[in-house]
Formats: sequence, structure tokens, C-alpha cells
Amino acid sequence: MALSSKCKLRIFLLIGFAVVLQPSSAIRAEGAPAADPRAAPPSGIPPLPPQPRECRPWLMRMMPCAGFITNSSVYAPEPSCCGGFNSMFAYGTVTCLCHVVNGDVGRLLPAPMIHARMVELFSVCGHDVRVEMLAAACNLTNDVPPIDLPSPPPSTPTRHCRRQRCRRRL
Repeated sequence: MALSSKCKLRIFLLIGFAVVLQPSSAIRAEGAPAADPRAAPPSGIPPLPPQPRECRPWLMRMMPCAGFITNSSVYAPEPSCCGGFNSMFAYGTVTCLCHVVNGDVGRLLPAPMIHARMVELFSVCGHDVRVEMLAAACNLTNDVPPIDLPSPPPSTPTRHCRRQRCRRRL
């Protein structure tokens, strides 16, 4: 069975962040035996978290960062900025970061986003992530959850006519 592009993106992002964010765990101590590739994975590995249906709740956690990423005279983000930004890494909503790196988050901001500040935010908040690699991964998929779920279609009033009298029913 072929993996969906959504699944491939999640695996790519999770592996990429694991390697970039925790390089020491990928390095084997000298003299330690190599892992047996036939060995079963440890049973304690948690399953991937479910993909969010929409990203607005997660992106809204970044709003304390708005002054920093929209105003060049703000030299440091608010203290609560990195907490909201980091929650996107901690809760399996990494794909929602695609809205940050491609600029879609700008529609939630009070002013246009300064791209260089967005890139700087990754390092300010402690993430050694190459933003251009994340952007390339985001461009490989159409499975990034929308910022907002689509609105349901408006209900249209119908007319019911009886004996030449029409009334409007909602």
C-alpha cells in the first residue's frame, strides 16, 4: 500500500526535525555496537499525533510574536512568543508551520510579516531549522490543513406556494 503524500510529509518533517533539533541522539557513542536493522522498534514509541483539521488555533498561539515579525523596531519577541511558537513543534502540528513559512499567517497579523524576522524567530525560539528546507517540504504537499475550515454554505430560503399564496419558509 502506497503512503499518502500527507503521511510522507509528516514523516519527512518529523525525521527532519528530530535530526536537526536533537543531533546528539543520532550520534552513536564510539565503540558501541551498531543497532540491528532487523530488530523490532521499541514498543514504547508513541503513534504519530493526529493531523489538525485547521491551523488557526495553533497559529493564534503565535500572536504574541506579531510585534516582532511585523515591526522592525521591535528588537525581541514578547516573553510568551516562543511558548506559542514552540507548541507547534510539541503537539504534532508541524505542518501548520507551512502557513508561517509561506506567509499565509499574514492574514492573521496586524501588519505585513517581515520574512527575515520570521526566519529569525526559529533561532530566537531555540530551533535550528533551515527554513528553506521546511518551505521546500511544504511545497511538496497539498495536505497542509487550512488556516480555517471552510464555512458551511448559507441556507437558502425556499418558497412554498399553496393556492396562489406563497410564503417564505426559512
